[in-house]
Amino acid sequence: MTWSESAPPVEEVPASSHPALRELVAAFVSRRARLAADGDGERSTGDEPPDVSPESVTILSADVVRPGRPGLISVIADVAGRLVHTVFGLRSPGDEVQFLTDADDSPLGIFEDTDGVAVVFDATADGELMLCLLEAIGGATGELERVRQIASTEDTVSLTFDDRLALTIFQQLPPDQGPHPGLELFLGLDGVGFNHLLAPVVVWRRGRTDLGIVQEYEAGSTVGWSLALTSLRDLYAAGGEPGHAGGDFAAEARRLGTMTARMHLGLEQAFGRKTGNIAAWVTEVEDAVRPVAPDLLSTDTVSLLLDDLRSSTTRCAAIRTHGDFHLGRVARTDLGWYVLDFSPGGRPEFTAGVLEADGASYRSPLADVADMLWSFHHVAMVAATERDPNGHLGLSELGQAWEGRNRRAFLAAYLGTPGIGGLVPPVRNVVRELAAAFELERSASMMAMRT
Repeated sequence: MTWSESAPPVEEVPASSHPALRELVAAFVSRRARLAADGDGERSTGDEPPDVSPESVTILSADVVRPGRPGLISVIADVAGRLVHTVFGLRSPGDEVQFLTDADDSPLGIFEDTDGVAVVFDATADGELMLCLLEAIGGATGELERVRQIASTEDTVSLTFDDRLALTIFQQLPPDQGPHPGLELFLGLDGVGFNHLLAPVVVWRRGRTDLGIVQEYEAGSTVGWSLALTSLRDLYAAGGEPGHAGGDFAAEARRLGTMTARMHLGLEQAFGRKTGNIAAWVTEVEDAVRPVAPDLLSTDTVSLLLDDLRSSTTRCAAIRTHGDFHLGRVARTDLGWYVLDFSPGGRPEFTAGVLEADGASYRSPLADVADMLWSFHHVAMVAATERDPNGHLGLSELGQAWEGRNRRAFLAAYLGTPGIGGLVPPVRNVVRELAAAFELERSASMMAMRT
């Protein structure tokens, strides 16, 4: 399907109003940080993230997307070195608003313009204003009615409209205010005909800066993490061989492996390939892991694996990769697996690869493969802890059997996809070892996120 670029006409908010906007942005960022901390399951009492000071906020641009009441203002700000994008909703005092379920409807503050004083909210909590925004950026006409939020992180928030369209607003922007790297990958794949994506409809841009995207939405899809959890719950309840459990995941793992290989072939077609250096990747993995989890590097098995890779003369391609590829980034529909979204590269210190002048990172596609293989391990552990928090039932062997079965199914389908042999090392042992090295990197990155 053909998508369009949207740059709706806007009116700039005068600089005299920037001090008030700085207060609002500081309140918005502080709230998002608290919500993220509350949701990570790792925070202890007393570890409340500190509030952001308005003095650390610089307004870079502020545009009226919809004037009047209710109104919309789109703001890009530098917050202590991070570029943040937020959409503020303006309501007259006393307005009765039907906020979205589970959305934070507490006001961020007040703002005064030529229309008078307004109470300001995070606009993504207001269904009426989200319909107004969708219309303003050219995503739909007035025929849509039902709005619900489907995902929210510090970086993005996503909403669906009548389960037909989805709008994702980018709240964390690249440092240069250039194109969003994840969206660049998405549109590149769409351009070469990779159809395991939610089709793009409109890209919301201001100059070179990507602010959001409207896509078609697949109602009734199941996120890969949920599908795997269902399989593991069935296995842990029934026991026995994973292949005999009612929710056996192996067939889905094979389909997912094939889809992943096709994604990498599409990324090569869209962005080309470089020549990778396995020894350099090993050094970068070690440098990333050592400060966070030195114990991961201390075993004889890992030392031998990394030494073997370092001495390898096998050639390996480097391509643009997904960057954070796991079961939570994919979903299953009646038509098969598709990729939900793309990471802008993950944590920079955990992105070993060839950096180009434009900042694009080219890595072995096996880095994405390792992310998914690690995800199989992680979901098995989570499901076991959920069923047996104290470890009395001895579910580890069942979990290891499930993980091993699905790792083998995924990897066999991936390596069996026509054309993928040109992107991975020709020696199977090197493939296994390199994937294992990248899994170390993934494990360390997750440990770092918990600290």
